[in-house]
Amino acid sequence: MSGPAPDSGRLTVIGVRHHSPACAGLVRRRIAALRPAFVLIEGPVDFNPHLPDLALGHDLPVAIFSFRSDATGSAASYTPFCAFSPEWQALEAGRAVGAQTLFCDLPAWDPAFGRRANRYADPHGARAEAAERALAAALGVADQDALWDVLAEAASEAELPARLDRYFALLRPPGTDDPAEAARERFMGAYAAHALRAAGDRPVVLVCGGWHADAVRRHAAQADGTRPEPVPPEPDLRTGSYVVPYAYLRLDRFSGYAAGMPAPGYYERVAEAGLAPAADWAMTAITAALREAGQVVSTADRIAWRVHAEALARLRAHPAILRADLIDAALAALVKDALDRPPAWAAGGAAPGHPALAAMLRALTGRREGRLAPGTRQPPLVADVAERLRAADLEPGPARRSIDLDWAEPGDRARAHLLHRLALLGLPGIAREGPDRAEPGLPRERFTLVRHPHWLGALIEASLWGGTLEMAAAARISARVEAAPDSLAVLTGALSDALFAGLTLEGDLLARLSAGIAAAHDVAALGAAGAGIVRLYRFGDAFAPSRPALARLCAALAARALFVVEGIREPRAGLGAIPLLLACRDLFREVGAEVAGLDELRGPFAAMLGRRLADPETPPALAGAALGFRVACGAAGSDPEAALSRLRRFGLPATLGDFLAGLFALAREEIAADATLASVEGLVAAWGDEDFLRALPSLRMAFAWFPPRERERIAVAILRRSGLGEARAEVEALAWMRQRARPADQAEALSREARVAARLARYGLT
Repeated sequence: MSGPAPDSGRLTVIGVRHHSPACAGLVRRRIAALRPAFVLIEGPVDFNPHLPDLALGHDLPVAIFSFRSDATGSAASYTPFCAFSPEWQALEAGRAVGAQTLFCDLPAWDPAFGRRANRYADPHGARAEAAERALAAALGVADQDALWDVLAEAASEAELPARLDRYFALLRPPGTDDPAEAARERFMGAYAAHALRAAGDRPVVLVCGGWHADAVRRHAAQADGTRPEPVPPEPDLRTGSYVVPYAYLRLDRFSGYAAGMPAPGYYERVAEAGLAPAADWAMTAITAALREAGQVVSTADRIAWRVHAEALARLRAHPAILRADLIDAALAALVKDALDRPPAWAAGGAAPGHPALAAMLRALTGRREGRLAPGTRQPPLVADVAERLRAADLEPGPARRSIDLDWAEPGDRARAHLLHRLALLGLPGIAREGPDRAEPGLPRERFTLVRHPHWLGALIEASLWGGTLEMAAAARISARVEAAPDSLAVLTGALSDALFAGLTLEGDLLARLSAGIAAAHDVAALGAAGAGIVRLYRFGDAFAPSRPALARLCAALAARALFVVEGIREPRAGLGAIPLLLACRDLFREVGAEVAGLDELRGPFAAMLGRRLADPETPPALAGAALGFRVACGAAGSDPEAALSRLRRFGLPATLGDFLAGLFALAREEIAADATLASVEGLVAAWGDEDFLRALPSLRMAFAWFPPRERERIAVAILRRSGLGEARAEVEALAWMRQRARPADQAEALSREARVAARLARYGLT
């Protein structure tokens, strides 16, 4: 539409601090007085067709959840509202006067919007922060929030507009550009000019963050009144905006919400009743929270607290007890201990170090959580999940229920796929147990389900990953892979999650895993990945369609291990090689001819381990693991007695524990435990106390490979050899197993006693 530029004199731009009761009241009064034709609000313009969703009678707080998602990743942004948000009051006041109420900011998917997680988080920069600190110092207040209370929340209605104008002009002087916000401000200004043209001679009100206000006015005066349109999303870009429940905890600045006021529970009372009643409420809430935490707050304490707060308010010339007066007085009257850091409200939102301070801040935050009204528009994922849960008889109820699933049953396997997909999306109320180890055969699992109050909100937010459960779960895995495409741990975890969720494996994931295994040099990372891959292969028919791909990965793992283990020289790397050799042991011993190419590697692998065992530079843990591997796999020339012949070579305090750790890890069941134990006892008996203490951690690590029942049997054998009868030995062994004192502490105590005794003897004091 062409023609003369609209008259910007009819435009009223109200700059606000988001979620400020004072600003909310100002917006409500100005709209009621002006009765504008349009009320424009900083918010996602793509939500305008769905504005009726916000008028359905929700329990606040709620937020507009906007997302963008494509093959390169996903991003989400929130536009939150509570009852005392200026933007929410603008919505309600605009409807009350019959104005056309619209959002006027860029959609979250617009490239110029960026990837900000919160629309109302305005990064003010170092200059604005310095100006704010200087103003706070001039007014004698400690922090930004106390400054705001003095300037705005405690201001009279008549003084508030001028104070806000001066405050925002101080943070960002008139005419100052902000390159990071220029596109948004230009868009809002153009939208305001369009509304002015459509309004005829009636006024237009625009509500936005005070940081943007002056720039929006300037852009509105320069625009020609043509309605601005955001850049259309790319064809493969999924976008959406929906209302989701929110919570005061997520609104609190001390919880990390960059645009928030602190203590939303307190400011709710300020908005409802005023400063003095809010202080009364806060004192009651803090008292209850401290008492619940176990701190005694007597009537005398509360009286002293009240008197102190009133004195601070008068000393600071406040018209009522403000939040800073209240918590400063509480710090003086109720917290008896010294603090190791400044309180959170004086440290830029740092976490409170004292439990009493944490309880106070939680009390002021409040526990209010939003709830959506019936009939609120929802993304397709919500209906898809609901239908799938209903069909599988897995709908969560108010009581926690356990679901036992056996993958040998086709019906259970389908239900397991469904629950794993839900777990991938991080939905609350779903927990999984087992399997924790790679046992041959089909897995058994247990899930617990319960209806969680945050279920719906989490499911709506999960819709950024896709419109169906299968699509969303697959996209979630892809996003993890794209974020760390070279991490064997991430790739292996993604492979496992995809298989358990019944998702079709993509060639890209398998290709990356194969390449990662072939290029791996970190023996610990290769071992962890190998353990996961072999575990998946050993589940057998559970992942039948993917077994050929898993077999190829297993063969690649064995080939790479053959190369990597040959070059290990560092002792720490020797310990790190144990999981890798465990995975290869299971492959050669239990998989065998099932995997193409594996039998051809069996001989070279055993020969390589033989060389490592004979090499005097081989780390002890690797030597023990090499021997254990050969014993477990029945290599020529290796038998359980071979272990005993190697003990003396590694029988020093610095090496015995590591050698045994490798040996027991790979061949615990094949080694003759009693004979090995006798040999170990003979070596240890020759050590002094200091040598024993030095070797104790590694020896404990070695014997940790035995399950508790076997460790108890070993303890009985040791006690029997020391001369105790069978019954007495069993009683003593059970007491050893159940003792609470750490063995290392006991050994250290014995060593100190011996040193004291020796020193006393030296001076003839025994």
